[in-house]
Amino acid sequence: MINSKSLEMNPISLPMFTGEKSMIPFDLKTLAGLPLEFVLVVKQMLSGVKNDGGEAFFTIHGKQLKANETLRRGAPHTDGNYEPVNMSFGSGGGGGWKIGENGPGINTSLHSEQYLSHTGGIVLASNFESCLGWNGDFEGEQEVGGDCRHIKLNKPFMLKKDTVYYGNNHFIHESLPVSEDVHRVFARITMPINHEFH
Repeated sequence: MINSKSLEMNPISLPMFTGEKSMIPFDLKTLAGLPLEFVLVVKQMLSGVKNDGGEAFFTIHGKQLKANETLRRGAPHTDGNYEPVNMSFGSGGGGGWKIGENGPGINTSLHSEQYLSHTGGIVLASNFESCLGWNGDFEGEQEVGGDCRHIKLNKPFMLKKDTVYYGNNHFIHESLPVSEDVHRVFARITMPINHEFH
């Protein structure tokens, strides 16, 4: 069973960033570890999120897209918890596991810790409406890389631009092709593996 939850939070103004920085570790309480240029963005993203501290991970991705291009992962999926010992994104270089490929086998403890765990969570924001989300209880479990394509889903909702969304570790979402030429900027905070969504 996947219990996908998300909350619409506060407005945000994302910087006009170009490039990709993935899984930058930082302290949730002090923001130590974040490059100075991202501190304001992260403060805005966390302003309504209750947490007990710990190590979180910040990702930002910005690119000029033509209509019908996609910035992030297509197909319904959950991001899962980040395990830095077993996953390597390099120094802001993208990579990582994709839907249906390269992730741990579904019958492994690592897959359970990442995708089936009821703790953890994500905080998302985008400057352009091109991401769907689903809230609800769904039969089945995530497959390799958080893949939820096999799950029977209800009607999705569009994540609003310039708005922070806070989701649990089972929040199902999907990046869509953009509807027009645009410089899309996406930001995400992956919460600590023991984070309780509330």
